[in-house]
Amino acid sequence: MNEWKNVRTNQLREQLSARRQKQFLRFTFLPSKDVKSIDYFPRSLTSELKLLSQNGFEYVPWADGRDECDIAIFTAHGSDNCAELLQIRSLNENMLIAVWFWDNHIAQFYNLKTALMADLAFVSHNYNGAYLANPMSALARHVPACSAQWTRDEASKLFNSAGNGRRSDKLLVNYVAYDFSWRTPLLTKLKNEFPEAEVLLMPNNDRSRYFKKNAEERFQEWLGYKASLLLPVDYDLSTRIFDALLAGQVVLAAPMIPDLDLVIPPDTQKRLGILRLPDLELATIRKFTEQAITMFDDGGYQASRARHEFILGSHMLFHRIETILEFIRAAVKGHIAPIFAANEQMQPGIYFRGATNNQ
Repeated sequence: MNEWKNVRTNQLREQLSARRQKQFLRFTFLPSKDVKSIDYFPRSLTSELKLLSQNGFEYVPWADGRDECDIAIFTAHGSDNCAELLQIRSLNENMLIAVWFWDNHIAQFYNLKTALMADLAFVSHNYNGAYLANPMSALARHVPACSAQWTRDEASKLFNSAGNGRRSDKLLVNYVAYDFSWRTPLLTKLKNEFPEAEVLLMPNNDRSRYFKKNAEERFQEWLGYKASLLLPVDYDLSTRIFDALLAGQVVLAAPMIPDLDLVIPPDTQKRLGILRLPDLELATIRKFTEQAITMFDDGGYQASRARHEFILGSHMLFHRIETILEFIRAAVKGHIAPIFAANEQMQPGIYFRGATNNQ
């Protein structure tokens, strides 16, 4: 008889290997209820996901073909998603549920509860994902944040039509002012004492200032500025660096973002126009703001377009979903395999043997 710690591991292996002979892996994409209310993901995402058929993945809309799905990619955003996931599983018990944790840097208790309901767990923030290891779902790999409010086609058309328009010299600082975050006093200070910035804040319980806008209007906001400030909630690499670069902006990045070099190599940061701040004193931000505006003006539309195309080519929602699917296909083919592990360096749980963050 298998030891208890291997029972779930073997079950996951069987679920993966059962799909080995399939020509196509059928998948669906299921955002959690947290983002449905703000209409975060693009409405035309279906047509883009269907393009993955070229790579051996067949997109199946949940409402039309949930019985046919091999994989459900579910996005978690810091809430308790257990009830949602149990409902999804009850409608297709044979389907693999892959949860992509967008906010694993916060809300650890609820995220761990959600992970226990999944089959595979993918973390957006590599620096703080180890706690999600558990004996029920396999901790897969780092799949970082991305630009996710527009499809590649939408973003390309919007940039082509307005990317060379008039932009403000003010530093864009558009954030949710979370009560629990270290950055909120700094945001308040910037609003009151830093006229060089356009500080646009939203309370956590009312994000309508930004999300009442349609997708085109949101992109127009980003296109209206030459530079923006990247401040993490904790130490996280957030979606806003990808949105800012997609709009062609120069980015001032706070010093405490460990995943930044992992996702965008330092030489690429320098080439694109990502300026790493040594500290967050107002004098420092002022100095780098002046440098960013000069850099934008000197590079002109060509440099702005290069930043846009960098994100368009490798850091959109399409690319992240493809990364998740490719990882799962590698597991289906047996190139990587779930194992139970526990030692002084690893929290007891299920991991993938042979897997790396760069796979």
